[in-house]
Amino acid sequence: MLLLTTLGVWCGGSVYAGSATNVTGLYYTGNNASGGLAAGGSTDANWQVTYARVNGTNYTGTSTYTGAPYVLSSSYIDAAYVANTSSAQWITAPGASTAASGGTTNVGGDYLPGNGTSGTNSAYYVYRLAFTITGTGSGTVTNNIQISMTLAADDNYTIYINPASSPTVNNTGTISTGGTTASASGTAAWNNTSSVALGNSTSGGGANNSTFVIGTNYIYVVVANTNSQTGSSGSSALNASGLLVYQVGNGVTIDGRPVPEVGTILPVVAALGLYGWRRFRRREAGSSSVG
Repeated sequence: MLLLTTLGVWCGGSVYAGSATNVTGLYYTGNNASGGLAAGGSTDANWQVTYARVNGTNYTGTSTYTGAPYVLSSSYIDAAYVANTSSAQWITAPGASTAASGGTTNVGGDYLPGNGTSGTNSAYYVYRLAFTITGTGSGTVTNNIQISMTLAADDNYTIYINPASSPTVNNTGTISTGGTTASASGTAAWNNTSSVALGNSTSGGGANNSTFVIGTNYIYVVVANTNSQTGSSGSSALNASGLLVYQVGNGVTIDGRPVPEVGTILPVVAALGLYGWRRFRRREAGSSSVG
């Protein structure tokens, strides 16, 4: 589901360098290129897994565990997971298999390496969504943007907005982002959702945990597969892991003004256009009857 329409926001008649007017490209997980639900076992068209550290080994580019994430198939979704919504689905990193014993990879299963938070048992998967902020000027956005986000992850997650460098993880489980502070985090999050606010507010009226720029921006969600509750043990163990993100667009505001979804703005525009056309026809009819 494509969440946001192209909408210019009037900021009291004043514009200045780095002033945002619109946010586009925020997608739920498990969507296809048209914004609808992707089939289970297919790849997500909008999110990417850009990095993974598995059992002490780094994976980048299009190697195993990185690339387009796969949508979990209904046959393999863990029973303890928060349910998919009508517009969002669980996704998982490439290389996931259908069973803890191995099975078939990349057909909608969610079993990935990960059995701890440090050393050769640890596994971290970095999911990324690119989105766009348009406006006047360039560089850091200086007016207020707030983005809401509801998510679940197996097992733990940490969110970063536009880190100074792409998030990486070392062997002790420390996440390095070039000095960028995490915007939000959660633990044991597979059977519950968390709603977080990502914002650049300096007025005290909202979250102040993110920095946005005019142009391309990135949401990173680092998911740790720690096997904190159940599953096999050992450095070669496979345990369920994945990410579910939705409701991203329902709380996007610029300077406190909502940026609506396509479905909420187009009927209004259409109604206004019809009203204007009817007024024009009435005036035309009135003019022809005079004289």
